[in-house]
Amino acid sequence: MASEGRLASFATTLCTTICWLAVHGFCQVHGCSPEIPGRKRSGQKLGSYYGCNSTENFLNTSQLDWLTGPLTTIFLPTIYSTVLFTGLPANALAIWVLAVKIKKVPSTLFLLNLATADMFFVLVLPFKISYHFLGNNWLFGEALCRMTTAFFYVNIHCSILFLTCISVDRYFSLVHPFKARGSRGWRKSVLICIAVWILVVAALIPFLLVPQTVTFKSPDITTCHDITAVCYKNDWLLYYMLGLVVFGFAIPFLVVVFCYGAIILNLTPKSRNHSRVIWLVFLVFFTFLLCFIPSNVLYFSYSITNLQERSNQLYRWYTVALALGSFNSSIDPFIYYFTSRDFREVVKTTVCIANGKNSLILGRTSEQLLQKKATVSSG
Repeated sequence: MASEGRLASFATTLCTTICWLAVHGFCQVHGCSPEIPGRKRSGQKLGSYYGCNSTENFLNTSQLDWLTGPLTTIFLPTIYSTVLFTGLPANALAIWVLAVKIKKVPSTLFLLNLATADMFFVLVLPFKISYHFLGNNWLFGEALCRMTTAFFYVNIHCSILFLTCISVDRYFSLVHPFKARGSRGWRKSVLICIAVWILVVAALIPFLLVPQTVTFKSPDITTCHDITAVCYKNDWLLYYMLGLVVFGFAIPFLVVVFCYGAIILNLTPKSRNHSRVIWLVFLVFFTFLLCFIPSNVLYFSYSITNLQERSNQLYRWYTVALALGSFNSSIDPFIYYFTSRDFREVVKTTVCIANGKNSLILGRTSEQLLQKKATVSSG
């Protein structure tokens, strides 16, 4: 009864949070609150424009150089294309194995949800690739821009939180195995996964409510999430994004450091071979180092910087860091491999069967060629 009461209280809090974000975001976008006379509206991301329509005349020189330069039109779409062509098959295989082929245990559920988040992200990458290859010109409308932006950040924070869940699960199974038997239940894992998705979606509702596109006359392009047209007061966005950095990255990262630090200290005195655990620790920290730490640190620095030129420069590096951060969708399948023994066995079996079929096909083809040569020679 006590646990059900806590669950009901938690659900009520989440619903209240979602409703508040929806109403507050709607009011910010559509001007429910009165405007304070003489107050200058704030802006962000490579400059903002003060008018209540989203069509502007010109980009300044700095913005034009950035949006038409090789870094955003060649480097960024190349990165996203690489993630698409590696992450799509890898995560499709991972979802198939985790959902169909291996034993359903609580830890598997965290891996399956992480793979699902990565797959959602990979499926919206073609829109990002097209946008950058076309000179940062968005052709798909405001609604799809908001959805793509939201999916981008959903993947980042779902990945961080599910990696944290996997780290805590590994911590209990390796450091406190007797406690883990009572604390690692299927029902608890399901509730944790549902809570993660609800929290992340609720936290990222503002991306679906705030306009993300701006259309320019010279050059004739429409940007998506790079330049903000401000016709409402958006000071709250700064505190909102800083909250995402603290609660969606910093605190989970500290939990991950504690868990794997304790795991290493616990396993070091033992003589058994723990190479797979070491590889898992390395991959998780490499993912944070490449994919999550740079973007969050840069955004925090960008948010507290008052100088316009320095702020723009930090945002540019932040954009590059976000692109590199998308590699988490390609790295995560390796984490599944070192986390789950059943996953390893199924993948090895699948690869061996595929190689066996290829060898059989090649053998039959060679035999047919030899028979054909023999027939020709006898003829």
